[in-house]
Amino acid sequence: MHPRERRTTRRHFLFASGGTIAALSGADALLRAAEALGNPFSGAPMGPGGIPLARRDHPVTLPLYSDNGPIDSGLNLEKGPLNVFNWADYINPAILKDFQKEYGVKVKVTTFENEEEALAKLTSGQADFDVWFPTVEYLSRSVAGKLIQPLNHHYLPHLKNVWPSLQSPFYDQHSRYTVPYTIYTTGIAWRTDKVKKAPSAYKNPYDIFWQAKPYSGKVAILDDQREALAMALLRRHVYDVNTESAKLVDRAEGDLAQLTKLVNVKTNVNDYTDVPAGKTWISQAWSGDMAGAPNYLPKGVKPTVLGYWSPASKAVIGSDMIAILRGAKNPVLAHAFLNYLLDNKKAVENFSWNGYIPPLSAIHPEKLISQGYIPKNLGSTIVRESDFEHGVSILPLTTQGQSLWQDAWSKFKAG
Repeated sequence: MHPRERRTTRRHFLFASGGTIAALSGADALLRAAEALGNPFSGAPMGPGGIPLARRDHPVTLPLYSDNGPIDSGLNLEKGPLNVFNWADYINPAILKDFQKEYGVKVKVTTFENEEEALAKLTSGQADFDVWFPTVEYLSRSVAGKLIQPLNHHYLPHLKNVWPSLQSPFYDQHSRYTVPYTIYTTGIAWRTDKVKKAPSAYKNPYDIFWQAKPYSGKVAILDDQREALAMALLRRHVYDVNTESAKLVDRAEGDLAQLTKLVNVKTNVNDYTDVPAGKTWISQAWSGDMAGAPNYLPKGVKPTVLGYWSPASKAVIGSDMIAILRGAKNPVLAHAFLNYLLDNKKAVENFSWNGYIPPLSAIHPEKLISQGYIPKNLGSTIVRESDFEHGVSILPLTTQGQSLWQDAWSKFKAG
């Protein structure tokens, strides 16, 4: 089975319950634990975990706690098995087999479909995992709640392979708790054989959604409250995609509501299958999904029918991470696993399977095309370090901000 063949993608944050993030079980338990620690910071906007909100112009060094320190150096590898908690189909099975063979241990992967499901399990006290794949939105809360442990870089020599900007990212200065896993953009996918005017041909490429009346019923946006509303903000040249201005968020919701009337817009996370299958002709999409989209083209249809656009600057850029859980029974082996995934050769092999690019300096964009990993016409799905530096990121909000965005999304979904 190809990695994209699943019910939901790695980026499927669907809060269909209508409640705010803080009201959901796993996140709520973690939030209470974090807030109980008090506020070790002052003078900066605080997130739900009692840690300043990480922003590109306000990097955050996550705190260390006396009762949750990194493991010592020079320890022997445990015998395993290594228990990995990951998004469904987000790592190449061949990589796992190779790791098992090299280290003489078993690797057991348990999957989750969304972050809330993961947090509920991790905070239940019944989970038994060593490695977890979190997102930036929940990082500070996980640290303040002591859900993950600090890393010992002695065991991570391959961290030097990572882009310099992500060796000490603004959301986790000095990589105290995480290492990067993949990088991706959010943009627009379209069928070049169905849509007469490409996004780049518009004065404002995002207008393609609002001017797609001839393609009514064939237009989709991501079923992800932060991504969809952020796209509406960007169309209005609002580049703070973490704004907590009620006026701006409400206007973004109103703009999305127009799409229902204008083009009968669909909301889903099927960009990687629906665009190549021709079910959707214009779609908000993730670059990693579109890099893998040629695998879903009908027999005989060439990849040239697929197009992907994201802005040269101010594109939404995401960076997924890997962390080690505080209660890991195999912390040394877990460090070895993180280091293994940062190996240049293994990272490329993993990318060739899941379509999401690892942010490693040894990966040259031109070679990804010349070596056949990505078709030339989908070269726009490649993410460079300069893209990350000039992009915008979806980041944690305050509790009030979370409620604001959730209410706007619920209103849009209710029609």
